[in-house]
Amino acid sequence: MSNELILVVDDNQELADFVAGQLLPSLNYSARVVYSAQAGLQAVRASPPDLMLLDLEMPDMSGLDLLRILAKEERSVPTILVTAHGSEQVATDAFRLGVQDYLTKPVDAEQLDQAITKALSETRLRDEKDRLTIQLQEQVNWQNILVRIGQSITSTLDPSQVLRRIVEAGVQLTHAEEGFLALLDPNSGQLLTRAVKNIDADTTRTMRLPVQDSLVGEVFKTKQPLRVDSQAAGSTVKVVTGFLVNSLLYVPILAKGQPLGVLSVINRHNQRAFDARDERMLVSLADYASVALENARLYQNAQHELQERRRVEQALRESEDRYARALQGANDGIWDWNLKTNRVFFSSRWKEMLGYDESEISDDPKEWLERVHPTDVEKVKLDISRHIRGVTEHFENEHRIQHKDGSYRWVLCRGLAVRDQNDVVSRMAGSQTDITSRKVAEARLVHDAFYDRLTGLPNRSLFMDRLRNAIERARRRKDFLYAVLFLDLDQFKNVNDSLGHPVGDQLLVAIANILRGNLRATDTVARLGGDEFVILLEDIRDHAAASEIAEWVLRQFTSSIRLPEHQVYITTSIGIVLGHQTYSHPEDVLRDADIAMYEAKMQGKATYAVFTTSMRERILKRVEIEADLRLAIDLEQLRIHYQPIFDLKTEKLWGFEALIRWQHPRQGLIAPKEFISVAYETGLINSMDRWVLREVCQQARRWQSQYPQDPPLKVNVNITSKLIAQPDLLATIQGILAETGLAEHTLGLEITEQTVIEYNETISEVINTLKGMGVEIHIDDFGTGYSSLIYLRQFPINALKIDRSFVQQIEEQTPQTEIIKTIIRLAHDLGMRACAEGIETPNQLFQLKELGCDYGQGYLFAKALSLEETSAFLETTLNA
Repeated sequence: MSNELILVVDDNQELADFVAGQLLPSLNYSARVVYSAQAGLQAVRASPPDLMLLDLEMPDMSGLDLLRILAKEERSVPTILVTAHGSEQVATDAFRLGVQDYLTKPVDAEQLDQAITKALSETRLRDEKDRLTIQLQEQVNWQNILVRIGQSITSTLDPSQVLRRIVEAGVQLTHAEEGFLALLDPNSGQLLTRAVKNIDADTTRTMRLPVQDSLVGEVFKTKQPLRVDSQAAGSTVKVVTGFLVNSLLYVPILAKGQPLGVLSVINRHNQRAFDARDERMLVSLADYASVALENARLYQNAQHELQERRRVEQALRESEDRYARALQGANDGIWDWNLKTNRVFFSSRWKEMLGYDESEISDDPKEWLERVHPTDVEKVKLDISRHIRGVTEHFENEHRIQHKDGSYRWVLCRGLAVRDQNDVVSRMAGSQTDITSRKVAEARLVHDAFYDRLTGLPNRSLFMDRLRNAIERARRRKDFLYAVLFLDLDQFKNVNDSLGHPVGDQLLVAIANILRGNLRATDTVARLGGDEFVILLEDIRDHAAASEIAEWVLRQFTSSIRLPEHQVYITTSIGIVLGHQTYSHPEDVLRDADIAMYEAKMQGKATYAVFTTSMRERILKRVEIEADLRLAIDLEQLRIHYQPIFDLKTEKLWGFEALIRWQHPRQGLIAPKEFISVAYETGLINSMDRWVLREVCQQARRWQSQYPQDPPLKVNVNITSKLIAQPDLLATIQGILAETGLAEHTLGLEITEQTVIEYNETISEVINTLKGMGVEIHIDDFGTGYSSLIYLRQFPINALKIDRSFVQQIEEQTPQTEIIKTIIRLAHDLGMRACAEGIETPNQLFQLKELGCDYGQGYLFAKALSLEETSAFLETTLNA
């Protein structure tokens, strides 16, 4: 199972448990689940997951609100937004908040796997880059330490400072808790500490290590490093100093094959065992210590025995050989440039890195510089010169160098100059590290950061950068004109639903090829995500050119698009923004283009619209309505009006239809058509529906108690498709009926015929259960949608409500009269009742009675009444 953790945030507990408990594990992901947005927020704050599957609509806050809070807290979590009913506007808002993908429920395993893989790819690449960077930093750190110690050896003959640096380097590079370097005292036969790290002074003064100690003695006897750890030994290890340690590493310091002392690193508390890498580094440091000690000894002897110069010189050559072997122990290539002779020593590893054997590269500096890529060589020479002149503290350069096979490898070259007491540089030494893998990873990250993986087009980030540049040019040059075209495919979801997502992806690739294959090289075609594309036209002759391009794009969609196994017909809607000097930010341009695109959608799709400020004003008004509507729910500004329903045979009051209104503090009473669509898109409709259902049931129960009659007054409540699709609808209705005490048979639920068709599988069991309880089901606005007799026979429907548009023309004996007659006959044949809406004249009432209509409502009886007006109406009607 993957180590990556996916957090599932969804108030649908059953669905969330399925995704986290079954679906994600089947895809080899670890999962955690919470059932509210607030719990999701706390989970992210406590332990950020690698990815979040976030539901859009939740009771405590929406998924978008959760993302806004995380954005304010500067918490970045890769997110896939999942919702049952979204919109283009919601998708746009989600992507603006950094959502990686936008999925519609139900989500199949393949679709989810592709989305998660895509979302996590950036995180994985970033982790890989961090890993490579850490590895590189360790190599650079190791090399820098070697260079500094090497400089110390060549610049001083006092070994104390060098030995101290060697111990400090050993502790640092092996991540040990403490370390020491002890040398053999030939008089006492004991090891005396000469340098320590993280060991207090008192302990240092009393440390005496007999060579007879089993561990130290083994190192002196075998002349080989020794690693011991408590896990292998079965318990903590006691050393001669009396300390109990978890792990230790002893390395002999050898001179001419004889042990001079020991270099040691120890973990007393840390459970970490030392490995072969630690041993190699400590061996190299021990070689340095041997060189330093040997140099010091030779210097002392030279002061007293000048006659032994020849022997000293020979010993120094041996010291240099050890120094070379120590450098060869490093993983990177080593070079040492003698500037006086203009010869360069290249280590075996340096040559091997470029594919050459030891004898294939000479000590000529050209062997290095002439292999550097022509584009990079001048910068390399400049950086070397700057360091030699003292402008920079060290030499460091990343460049390409040619391999023996002709390819180029990226390397990091670092070095330090050796200066004499007059600050004259005589030598320069350093290392060369192969960083090709890191460079490839960086290039891949850069490409993925600015290009869409599916189509290869520039993505949102790159497009916004180019748009920002166009805005700047337009502000500097009055004659520079640009335009942005925002394309959204019409009904693209139908392609995915009918032919599958792979075919949908093929279609997106084909459209991308059409767009980029016929525009100028100076123009930019980008994919924002999903089925949204944008085109940036720069330096156009006039604004009419943008319309011409839009018309050309629309013509490309007049015929089918051929795919490998399908021919697909699809259209697009285009929004155009004509660039001008007033724009300062690319986000504003893209926002206005998006607004214009929605205007084209409202005009019937498959067309284009040029942005005007009036469009933005309409959007701002909608945003204002949304904000006010959220407050309206909290401030209890919603009202319920009741329209009486009469039995047309007895002309007695049958009951009421409950209708929602908004008592706005500034605009007065607002009809549902002004705010219901906003409530749908924002997800507020669910809480509004539940509030209406509870309020109506409470009020109906009061009226039944105040005005008892047989049969009792009934009440109808409109149920939207959003609420009817909720898995807890049945439990909600049962709970409200139990809470209010309203009898089930006096409650009617009105749903549209379109809802019955779209959600027939979802609501079948719910409707049958409600019918069994006694709750009535009425089909509202019957005749205006696309009805099917199959659904009318399938569901236990009590009544069909005839839309007012038919009733209004009944007096003129138009074909609508026949439709009403057919609906009434159909209802009666299926054992249902018929109810006419919008009755306004006595003649309409007369003809409906003649046709056998059962119930009716409309202004002829009464308009929709406020609560106070309804109570007065009941008082007058039932007590008359």
